[in-house]
Amino acid sequence: MRKLFTLAVLLLCVVSAQAADLTVADVLAKNAEAKGGLDKIKALKATKFTGKLNMGGMELPFSITAARPEKLRVEFTVQGMTGVQAYDGTMGWAVMPFMGKKDPEPMTEDMLKEIKEQADFDGPLIDAEKKGNKIELLGKEKLEGTDAYKLKVTKKDGSEQTVFIDAESFLEIKVEAKRKIQGQEMEGETVIGNYQEVGGLLFPMSIESKAKGQQKAMMSITWDKIDLDPAVTDDMFAMPKKAEAAPAKQQ
Repeated sequence: MRKLFTLAVLLLCVVSAQAADLTVADVLAKNAEAKGGLDKIKALKATKFTGKLNMGGMELPFSITAARPEKLRVEFTVQGMTGVQAYDGTMGWAVMPFMGKKDPEPMTEDMLKEIKEQADFDGPLIDAEKKGNKIELLGKEKLEGTDAYKLKVTKKDGSEQTVFIDAESFLEIKVEAKRKIQGQEMEGETVIGNYQEVGGLLFPMSIESKAKGQQKAMMSITWDKIDLDPAVTDDMFAMPKKAEAAPAKQQ
């Protein structure tokens, strides 16, 4: 019995040592493999996510279309009117008809920074060094009883975020970051979950954003459908020209 106990202790020490010995590169490699493999991830050229956005008690039809390397188009419908936010790789623009803005307008600096971050097709963890991102492993932390690797991501522009990777599944489960909302800096967290397989890749089907330390979500997204490599064109992401006013009829 004592020998069995000693063996169990030794095995536990070995497992603990292996977990502690993981490097940043190990965690990133396991993360990519857990999602379906780096080759499959990089073979993907475009995606379209369709679902519902819940914000302030309102549930709105919502979709995000993305294309390599940094193109993004977000659409949501409010009171029968469709709003658009898009980034073509260089410029960000928006159309907000429910706010009386029916013509496309360039984004503010804060909005542009936000959508440019979202437009990174593979996210900040893949090809981090090529993108100028620095990633540090800060150890492990328990999140509601789940062990998670804690990665500090410092981007090329100096912005920082903390990404939590489930120590068992090696999938992202939470991201913490500071963002500017209506001109005010706010520390928030995004909880990611309900991963499902689509075309051999795993995607989170639910995303919930809230102020750090708060229980109530400010915004949540539930995806109903994910299309891989849908047909996309550059025009979908480029800011359309304003319609010219018709010349006045001569009397």
